[in-house]
Amino acid sequence: MVGAMRMPRPSSSAAAATADVAQSDVRAIALACLAGVFFVALNATVKHLTGTIDTVMLIWARYFFHVMVVVVLFPRTLKAVVRVPQQGVQLGRSLLLLGSTVMNFTALIFMPLGDVSAIIFTSPLLVAGIAMLWLKERVTALRWVIIGAGFLGSLMIVRPGGGDFNVGALLAMGCALSYAFYQVSTRIVREAEPMVSLLYGGIVGMLAFSLVVPFFWRWPSPLEWALLAMIGILGAVGHLMMIMALQRAEVSKVSPFTYLQLIWAMLVSAFLLGDVPDGWTIVGAAVIVLSGLALMTPGLGRPRLPGPR
Repeated sequence: MVGAMRMPRPSSSAAAATADVAQSDVRAIALACLAGVFFVALNATVKHLTGTIDTVMLIWARYFFHVMVVVVLFPRTLKAVVRVPQQGVQLGRSLLLLGSTVMNFTALIFMPLGDVSAIIFTSPLLVAGIAMLWLKERVTALRWVIIGAGFLGSLMIVRPGGGDFNVGALLAMGCALSYAFYQVSTRIVREAEPMVSLLYGGIVGMLAFSLVVPFFWRWPSPLEWALLAMIGILGAVGHLMMIMALQRAEVSKVSPFTYLQLIWAMLVSAFLLGDVPDGWTIVGAAVIVLSGLALMTPGLGRPRLPGPR
């Protein structure tokens, strides 16, 4: 009589490795969620200061204190910036990042925080479209439909031709487009250390606005100095957390949780800044989020990788 076959049990080392991966994923997701809180706090602080501090000073502070934080925490990156490869691409992507910051901060003058954040979150959809056209990534008809649905969501918020449309909507859309090109160009400089690329972008922004900020300068109060410093610190630490998250888990596992940032932004806009989003904005934001999540879903929006040739 043949004995019953026993299924092999996973080894303790394999089980431990699986547990380590799961633990690393949880930490990465927690870091990504916390980074979103930092980014929302940054934009909320900017929104609060737009009535008293010139936007040029806000942008300068964003990059100046950002650079100070990175240099203090990672002093060796300052030397590495000089030797970073692909200087031209690094400069280009840094200018794109600077452009997105300028349009983001300026849009907050004209529109509520939640509305600006929702429009800017079309950036992942734009990244998908640009990558397919520029980097020749495989395109599917369903993927284009999902991207189109996301843009429909942005139109629900912007409502061109409606009474609520203003220059802030155009600036927010410009910010999303500039940041999308920044993200795509970042794929070209994969060889560079993430912290070095982060510092490079900060230095370009700091130097550019250090040339013009004297023409808009008003000496801040002690409280305003603290808030200006907070803008740079929140940005630097938020980006650092995202870098740490992506070092611990795959992008596909981390990216969906970045959409929580949109929820935080709308809550802060409504309860702290007094700007309650209307029904069209909420529906449009939901369409954008669902479209972005669909693009990350294997077999639905994300194209399959081509086989070896």
